[in-house]
Amino acid sequence: MTGEKSLILGCASTGAKFTPGNHRATGDVLIDQISTGATIKNSPLALLAEAEALYGMGCRYYHYHARNPRTHEQSTSNDIYQQISRPLQRRCREMLISFGASRNGPEVRESIARFGEWERISQSSLPLHLGGSHFVTLQAAVELQLMCEVERRYGDLSLDFIDSADFLKVVADYKPSDRLTTTSLETYSTSNGANYGRTSPLIQFEVYRNAIQARQRLGLFHEVEWVQFPRSYAMTRYAVEHPQMRLGGSGQLNITLLFGFSPRLPFPKTYAEFKHVVDNARKLEHDLAEPGVKKRHVTITVGAAVLPEQAGEHFTSLDVGARRGQAACALRRLATYAAQPDSGVDVLRFGMEDTPYSVDSHGELRLADNCELAETVINEMTANGARVESDHDVIFDRMGLNWVKQSLFFEQRQRPLGEPATPFPARPLQSA
Repeated sequence: MTGEKSLILGCASTGAKFTPGNHRATGDVLIDQISTGATIKNSPLALLAEAEALYGMGCRYYHYHARNPRTHEQSTSNDIYQQISRPLQRRCREMLISFGASRNGPEVRESIARFGEWERISQSSLPLHLGGSHFVTLQAAVELQLMCEVERRYGDLSLDFIDSADFLKVVADYKPSDRLTTTSLETYSTSNGANYGRTSPLIQFEVYRNAIQARQRLGLFHEVEWVQFPRSYAMTRYAVEHPQMRLGGSGQLNITLLFGFSPRLPFPKTYAEFKHVVDNARKLEHDLAEPGVKKRHVTITVGAAVLPEQAGEHFTSLDVGARRGQAACALRRLATYAAQPDSGVDVLRFGMEDTPYSVDSHGELRLADNCELAETVINEMTANGARVESDHDVIFDRMGLNWVKQSLFFEQRQRPLGEPATPFPARPLQSA
């Protein structure tokens, strides 16, 4: 053990935002190419070939949103997810697979209208050996609708309030309403990328709760994405503490911080701003009632979710690291921040979902693919004295997955004859 900083390399390969149907043409050829996802691979063959190349570069975490290979739009088809997962598990045996859940677009809205809101996150109930994934980002942007309603009832959600006993009272007292509204969240997005259709807080509560239970039943792992801080923190705290949810109840939780996704989680101007969000996410290892007792292992993934139109304003000087004082784009700055010895980051995420472009040394935009973005973050890591972690046993333990394994063994010993564990009463889903 040398004490050298290591990071797990993660690729967000496709994403939900940059599709032909989500972007309104601007007349800027380059911006339009980027925002319609011109360089995003959609066919299973192309995606798998790229994933194998990334695996060879050290990538061990693969985050994927299903896209229709014909239309390039977001899809709720679990068959598409399975077409990626099954061969990926065979070809890249040590790759951790994550499915996205913050899905929208015309084909997603059509599926939800026909089958209900569960369609948005039905991939969370796929067993791993049948083409499922190790992780699913349960806390999609639309789930934050619950916290919007909490704010209307109880006032603004400050960090001090979320960390207080008063928030536990909110968890106990708040009953999500069944009022259907058209949901569009305050995010930096393409023209239609923030439109999540018509839903209600109660529907979102039930979908979120049932998705957590599905992961528990499958013995798989818990993951959420933060897109609006501190509202995302409040939503995760609520899900951790709520008796019908118990997010991370098996002892593990991965939190992905998507810096730049919204005005509420802007891309940090300084390393201190970056650390402030990371450190608050780490607090979820403890319950509010027992702040000194570690109840779950929290890991942190970071991504730079910056629109191409905003790339220029984030091409600024680094305030830490070996290249301090040099101008760098958002992705290079993110890699530099994550590579610092005290960053608290476990997975450094790059890819077409977040920044489907590259920025040269002069701050100019260029088209790029996932492999080029991988080279960019590896170069920044290396310059700052960090390395890519590729040891499977180290990654498994670092991501808290041994905590889940121990929890499952405990459950098996409690039920030696294989009686099913039903910790929460089953309730039917409501849908619009």
